[in-house]
This record gives sequence, structure tokens and C-alpha cells, in this order.
Amino acid sequence: MKKLSTLFFFLGITATIGFSQVTVTYQVDITDYLGGGATLDPNGIRVGGDFTSQGATVADWTPADASCAMTDLGNNIWSIAVEYPASSIGQTQSYKFVNGDWGTNEGTDPANTIATAGCGIDDGSGNINRQLVIPQSNITLTFCWDACLTCAGDDPLGIETKQILTTEIFPNPVKETLTVEANVETATVEVYNLIGSKVAVSSLKNGTAEVNVSELPAGSYILSLNSGKNSTKKKFIKL
Repeated sequence: MKKLSTLFFFLGITATIGFSQVTVTYQVDITDYLGGGATLDPNGIRVGGDFTSQGATVADWTPADASCAMTDLGNNIWSIAVEYPASSIGQTQSYKFVNGDWGTNEGTDPANTIATAGCGIDDGSGNINRQLVIPQSNITLTFCWDACLTCAGDDPLGIETKQILTTEIFPNPVKETLTVEANVETATVEVYNLIGSKVAVSSLKNGTAEVNVSELPAGSYILSLNSGKNSTKKKFIKL
């Protein structure tokens, strides 16, 4: 009986590990957005991002999909809870809030501060996406539309306390292997195309990394480096 109980105990641990997950609740306050003259779309506020690519069940970059709909909590706060498998922890989620569908999304107003304030990236081609390193525990993040802070001026991510991450990439343009050097020992290195899809991954060790981009089509790409405490982005060209 003791052996059988022990077996059930270990099976229970295995099941718990196998089904462990983390939930990120994304919330956006559209008070200032509406106050600036915007009109709420009949389909409400939604999200667009590479969620499925990160292991979630929310559709990739398709805000019109039902899985991307956010819930109206009242007082102009909209919310969606996204569940990720444990294997997604540490990966970088790209996303943005959308009023109905594309064309009325964050980042289209020149006054937005998503990239300049440090919680997102401007890829240089008119696409500005929020970035979040998927955490190890459940978290709720509330932002003001088009900003890295809440509408009250609070900092949900602690962006203001982050250190500057210095990164060099070469050669640029590149044909086969991109070398990355940074002022941190370890970090996650990811490459995105200009529609926000992750196309290559590597790891920074002892301050350097090499990324094989030989199979990528020619064009412009964004390299994202994230050490967990700070992050930076660099644009490069694949020949």
C-alpha cells in the first residue's frame, strides 16, 4: 500500500508539472483615447499579437477573431486573460490593443509613446508593437491606450527603473550569420520580420551570440535582445 501511495504521489507531481501554466491579464484604459475624440467600435476593444506562436489559444495577429475579443469591465477598462504553457515563460510576446480591427489600432497616432517609453518597438515601417517577456507567475497589466503607463501615470512594468542595454550587431547587412554583442552576460535573442512574426531565436552567452539567418528571405528584420531586466531592439538587413 505504501508503494502504491508513493506511485500516486509522483504521478500527481508529474500531472501538475505537465499542465502548469501562467496567466497574463492584459487590460487597457481607453478613457484618454475617447477623450481625444476617438469613437468606440461596435465590436469593442480587441488584441492583436503573436499569441498562438507563444503557445496561447488567442489567434495570431487577427483581432477580428473571436478569441481576440476583450471584455468591457466598465469605466472604460477592457480586459483579456491569456493563458500560456510553462514552456512559454521567458519568451517575448508582441501585441497591441485594437479598436475593432486593423486601422484603428495603437501606434497609428504620432503622439503614442509605446516605443519611446520602452514597452514596445517601432520597426521603422509603421508597425509599433508592445513587447512583454512572459513572466513566471500570473500578472495583471493595465495600460493607458497608446502609452506604457496607466492613465494615472503609474508604471506597470517598472520600465523607468530598467538599465540601458547596449547592443552591437554585425555585419549589417548580413548574408548568413549575425553576431550580437551586449553589456550583459546572458539574454534571449529573437529575430522578427516586419509583420511581427518571430523567425529566429538564439541565446546570448558571455556577452555574445551568433544568429543563423541564412535561410531567411532578403529584407529588413528586427533583432530583440532581452535579459529579463532590460531589453533593446536593433534593425538589420538580410541580403
